[in-house]
Amino acid sequence: MQVDVFIPPGLSAQQTIELGRLAERNGIRALWCYNYIADPDPFINLSWLARETQRLRMGPVAISPFQMHPLIMANSLLTLNELSGGRAEIVVGGGGAVMTAMGLQPKRKLRAVRECVEFLRAAADSKEQAVNYSGQLYTVRNYRAEWLTQPPPALLIGANGPQMASLAARIADGMMMSDFTVPMVEEMARIASDARAPGDAVAPAFRISNFFAWHVKADRAQARDEARRYLVLRGILQPQYLLSFLSQEETDFVQQRMPVFWQAWRQQTGEFPGVPDELIDRLIDNLTLTGDLSDIDRLIGELRRFAAAGLTEIALGLHDDPAEGIRQIGRHIVPALQ
Repeated sequence: MQVDVFIPPGLSAQQTIELGRLAERNGIRALWCYNYIADPDPFINLSWLARETQRLRMGPVAISPFQMHPLIMANSLLTLNELSGGRAEIVVGGGGAVMTAMGLQPKRKLRAVRECVEFLRAAADSKEQAVNYSGQLYTVRNYRAEWLTQPPPALLIGANGPQMASLAARIADGMMMSDFTVPMVEEMARIASDARAPGDAVAPAFRISNFFAWHVKADRAQARDEARRYLVLRGILQPQYLLSFLSQEETDFVQQRMPVFWQAWRQQTGEFPGVPDELIDRLIDNLTLTGDLSDIDRLIGELRRFAAAGLTEIALGLHDDPAEGIRQIGRHIVPALQ
């Protein structure tokens, strides 16, 4: 299983370069940037990183065709791919906070993602012949990128449900989930496998990735505090995530107290009034990789369970001290999984 990292949102181009160089030195396969509201443009930040690295792959997550027309997305992605020498990747999604902030409604989400990926693939092969794409939602006339010199970028679909997983298996190079537990990964991998009829899939070796939060510190209390502060973001504590390790009664309890979790996030505190610490610990232990350096062997075991469930790569989400997280992952995790 390959190891990727997600750097925190809001970083400058120079910070992205520094973390990317560090990731490359530590044997990490790829660096991913979030696509958040009012963040530096991920394509631009990564274009700076592309010129400062040699092997590290890179890409934005997730870009929606509702916020960025597939033609404009293709230009940005293919430019990044040229600058990086063919190391660009992208995760195309059907929603996201940027789209919501723009007041856009994701109508016909599956169709929009399908047409976007189809056009991106055609655009990456348009050096010799112009592309005319006529979809139900998107139309592009006479697209020809004569300036292309590199192999095509990898096209992944953000898939947190069975329909997107099936679509990804049929038309994309891979899919990326977010915060999925091991049982959820197993089910999604099965769905993708079932959807890949002989000769139907584009990629000969379909990639399956999963974002998962990394909270490992030299100090255990500091690690647990960080995990608690970001806890509500782990699948937004939705029932489909919780029911993979909690009872229905416990899941209902968490849902009833969601205002408490959101208040803790807004105040950046790890305190959850009225929620037992034992339940918080179970949420952290099942939805994150959290601990101190004495927990490394246990965490490697958890990652191997993900690999056995079907992941070909894991994208570890970094938080308060991303440089230290990269060094830990390079020192302990990369050698153990590759």
